[in-house]
Amino acid sequence: MAFFRKRGDKWEYRISYKDRQTGRQKEKTKGGFKTKKEAQIAASEEEQKIHHFGFSENGRELVGDYIEEWLEVYKRPNVKPITYSLQERNVRLNILPRWSNYRLNEITRNEYQKWINELRNRYSEGTVRRIHSIFSTAMHDAVHEFRILRENPIQKIKVPPEVEKRKEVRYFTREQLDKFLSQVVPIKNAKYRHSIQYKVLFTLLART
Repeated sequence: MAFFRKRGDKWEYRISYKDRQTGRQKEKTKGGFKTKKEAQIAASEEEQKIHHFGFSENGRELVGDYIEEWLEVYKRPNVKPITYSLQERNVRLNILPRWSNYRLNEITRNEYQKWINELRNRYSEGTVRRIHSIFSTAMHDAVHEFRILRENPIQKIKVPPEVEKRKEVRYFTREQLDKFLSQVVPIKNAKYRHSIQYKVLFTLLART
């Protein structure tokens, strides 16, 4: 329900509504309208957004409230159960513990990149990419679908790649090589008399 009042020569509206996720009573206030009619039109548009999306405040929505609602209402019906289960698990175990009490507009690129770097110390590159993909998609929707955030601060974040480990080169010692070559000889009375080719091949490889 919207309420209106005049402050000086400007009008403002105040919308009172119940958060669908938490059940708590919340308010949305905005002023600066020249006439009461302008305030009423703006309030009506805002009430439609609240009713349709469940989100209202421009960037002031708590990450915890937003992403849980986003998962339940906008992801669960549109993905396979196994996909939803994996996304919900990553949100619950990784995203919410770190970002739940932040507001959407409080997330900065620098702080988020540090968090991604920390995750790479615990998880593989692929796992971190999946976690980041979920969060980035949620933030993208906050900007382009729900219009509650002006821009997505984490859209160009870089996930550190896997560091290629040098493989240990295994080789024969001189003694082992001599022993091997001494055994790569044709077997007396063997069916395949040309097996000497192996002696020649490995001697060439070993001595080149």
